[in-house]
Amino acid sequence: MSEKGQIVVPKEIRDRRGFGNGSAFAVLETKDGALSFRPVSAKPKLDLIEHLKRLKGLEMPEIQPRYLHLHGTSV
Repeated sequence: MSEKGQIVVPKEIRDRRGFGNGSAFAVLETKDGALSFRPVSAKPKLDLIEHLKRLKGLEMPEIQPRYLHLHGTSV
C-alpha cells in the first residue's frame, strides 16, 4: 500500500478485467477480517428519477422544476 493508501492491482489482472484509471471498487470486510475488493460502476447508468420511472405501478407526482434545475436532471 502506498503512503496515499493506494493499492496496486497487478497488470495482468487490470488488462484481463479492463480496469484503468478511475476504476472504482467497493471494499468489503468479512466478520473474520478478510478484505474483498469488488469492481463497481463509478457512475450509475440511471439517476434516481430514471430508476423511479422504471418501477411498474408507481405513480410519479409532477416534480418541481426547481428540483430539476438544481440537480441538472430533465424529465
